[in-house]
Amino acid sequence: MRALAAYAQFGLIWDRFLPETPFGRAAKEALGPLSEARELERIWNETDAAIALLRELESDAARQSRVQHHLKRLPRTCVEARPCYDEVEIFQFKKFLHNFKSLAELLDPATRVLFGVEYASAALEKQLDQGRQSAESFYVADAYSEALAEVRREIREADAAIQALQARRAEEIQARWGFEFGAKAFLLVSREALGRPEEASDLLRVEPFDETKVAIRVQGSAEEFLWQERRSALLTRERAAEDAVLEGLSEALRRELPRFERYQAAVTRFDLAFARARLAREHGLIRPILASGAITVTGGRFLPCEEACRGLGTEYVALDATFDQRATVIFGSNMGGKTVVLKTLAFLQLCVQMGLYTPATAFSTTLFQHFHYLGEGQAAPAAQGQSSQAAQGLSGFGFEIRSFVEAAGDFGAPTLVLFDEFARTTNSQEAEAILSAVVEWVAARPGVVALFSTHFRGIQRLPGVRYLRMKGLNREGLDLNLASGEDLATRIRLIDQRMEYHLVPDGDSEGGGPGASDAIAVAGLLGLDDAITRRATEFFTHGPRAIQE
Repeated sequence: MRALAAYAQFGLIWDRFLPETPFGRAAKEALGPLSEARELERIWNETDAAIALLRELESDAARQSRVQHHLKRLPRTCVEARPCYDEVEIFQFKKFLHNFKSLAELLDPATRVLFGVEYASAALEKQLDQGRQSAESFYVADAYSEALAEVRREIREADAAIQALQARRAEEIQARWGFEFGAKAFLLVSREALGRPEEASDLLRVEPFDETKVAIRVQGSAEEFLWQERRSALLTRERAAEDAVLEGLSEALRRELPRFERYQAAVTRFDLAFARARLAREHGLIRPILASGAITVTGGRFLPCEEACRGLGTEYVALDATFDQRATVIFGSNMGGKTVVLKTLAFLQLCVQMGLYTPATAFSTTLFQHFHYLGEGQAAPAAQGQSSQAAQGLSGFGFEIRSFVEAAGDFGAPTLVLFDEFARTTNSQEAEAILSAVVEWVAARPGVVALFSTHFRGIQRLPGVRYLRMKGLNREGLDLNLASGEDLATRIRLIDQRMEYHLVPDGDSEGGGPGASDAIAVAGLLGLDDAITRRATEFFTHGPRAIQE
């Protein structure tokens, strides 16, 4: 799966699938390929509902903004039953309830029922909202308990008494020495300004600092000390009263946990569907069709290539194709587009089995349990999890063969496997023999769909295998010196303009021949010397006889 996803550059669209909630993001990270049709149809039905909601919200931008706002504001909550939740955890529960309720109020009844976004916690919300609190805040207010309110009143009295005593002492110090502490814990003053330290002991604590200065602090009175002791005892009572409130609220929250779990599941489903719907509308994606038999692509777009073409100002050609055999071989020259065909199919199929809509006009496919890619650009042995010792001595060809052997272990179950220029690193005669045998073997495996791209023309024509080719270079009026003197970018654009990226039945399978060499023509357009291209054409057309002429 990873090799195929990397080959298909699937991350481009997966990274744009952006749930808003922590639950949706966690669910996305846990997602793997889905192979149950019923589950996929459920997901797509929910995506359809979310798309309908987005269309409805087009005329009400403020409502759409509020939907996304409340999704983003939904926090994680503790779903574990605890004897006592702390204030932060209760705040998270309350914040979740507020945003869940607000989201439910923004949805129409049918959407609420479909996703289960139905609020039923008014009684708990009221319990969590005692006192003068905002919708997204929580503290243990006096309103929760008479005992709590009383002890806090006594604490305020103690604070007032302490402040009065401190103010009176500050006035005395200012009147006697002119010292003002303000919010400072100590002052540095000159010894001369203080006078005899022992005469200041009733108001100040004096500590030596250096030869000319002393550090002074306010000396608390016995009365202030008594009030501080009383305040400390009151704080202990306050903590006990607060704990009693938290325990009562925690008991209510524990009873509500099953409902919170349902709320989170509903939010996750809605968030994922809403993110899929946004993605579908932003990129023109359509709902795929699940069917047995042929895989049919109409207007299939490989988004990474389409976006690259848009950036270069070149035309992008969407894929129209039907793959109705277990094995399909696609011929074509380099730069002819055969690799893009394989990548397009992989991209579309991964969209389907990851629950997304697909970039196509129509896409009908079946479901696979395994996915494999073998060929050019495949990850090195260490990246595939093979030990360095086992991989020692493997050439590129050896690694491809070993990868095929390992992948073949999955071919007893529905499998999509793509071979891009497989066996390209050995000589052409051996490669054609190996490819022919692999194509024949794979074509005999029920449930396997395999596509092969290759430029080797000597592959055997076998029953039950479809042979296609890229239409290739449009040679009408083609002058290989057309790009003479142009820079490389201009030459590449010319090739793109001349190359016809369409699949057609291969001539060899219909009794025809391969025709002229696109590779030689492309080499000429890229600047290869005209004498070399002419001689290459002679060798290609006449074979060994051209050497003797």
